Amino acid sequence: MPPLISFLKILFLKSIIYENCLTDDVADCRYTDFQIVGTSDATLDRCGSQPKNLFMGPYGFKTQVTKTFTNVPPNNLIELQVGIWKLDSWDKEGFEIYANEVQIENLILNYDDGTMICRTEFWQDLLQPLSLKFQITGTDLTIKLKDNLNSNSWFEDLNDESWGFRDIILRLAVPCVNFFSECNYNGMLLQICQGEQSKLQNQIPFEIKSILMGPGIIVKLKGPNYFEGVLQEFSSSQTFLVSKSYLSRMIKQKDYQKIFLQYLVLIKIKMHIINIINVQNQSPPYFILFPIKIKKQAI
Repeated sequence: MPPLISFLKILFLKSIIYENCLTDDVADCRYTDFQIVGTSDATLDRCGSQPKNLFMGPYGFKTQVTKTFTNVPPNNLIELQVGIWKLDSWDKEGFEIYANEVQIENLILNYDDGTMICRTEFWQDLLQPLSLKFQITGTDLTIKLKDNLNSNSWFEDLNDESWGFRDIILRLAVPCVNFFSECNYNGMLLQICQGEQSKLQNQIPFEIKSILMGPGIIVKLKGPNYFEGVLQEFSSSQTFLVSKSYLSRMIKQKDYQKIFLQYLVLIKIKMHIINIINVQNQSPPYFILFPIKIKKQAI
């Protein structure tokens, strides 16, 4: 029988894994985060003087902009938010967005969509916000933005029709927490996602050895065999947890190397951190560590 979990609570907060170009400050728009195939010399530009005028671009001539995210945290649904600047005379060519080569958006806009804001006095401009939700398999995600503009090269250049983007947020729309029966996210898996609180009423079917989760999540766990029955709060993934029953098995098996490694985790060194700021020369803060008490246990 696995060690009893007397209390398990998961708080799902705002689980954002990436954001870029949310303000009109050039330092906040990291265009170098993306791989460009096409109009590769574009960096940053502005359209007008109103808020949200800064964007990454301009691009055109069927340019592809991609970014790959590895080790995406556990989830059942992902949301991509992005603002697409339509600049000048789009002719319903279509602007495509892909997630792992699966098309999740085909934006169709015409030359008269928007208002005259920047560049020419003939064609309208428009910042089009998009919110796209999708699922992936695996833990890697590649987002690709691709235009179909300027397919006819006569008389057309980036001043005729082009695009840019900003306000990029990638978040876990339905974040999950993965509990594993072995260290380093191995063994049997129990996944609990946002909205599945009913699972928390049942006993975990195995001894928890590791926890994998994304940002903006808090796991509160308490059990008589975990951390001496003291309530624990985790805000990041845990590569291994250890219980009394696990140590007992290692002792019986005389696996003293594992006992030593796991015992190091059980030793809790409580620290007081005093932040001393040197106001005379405004040097960086100093941190002084005071160990309070180490509780020794016989093995």
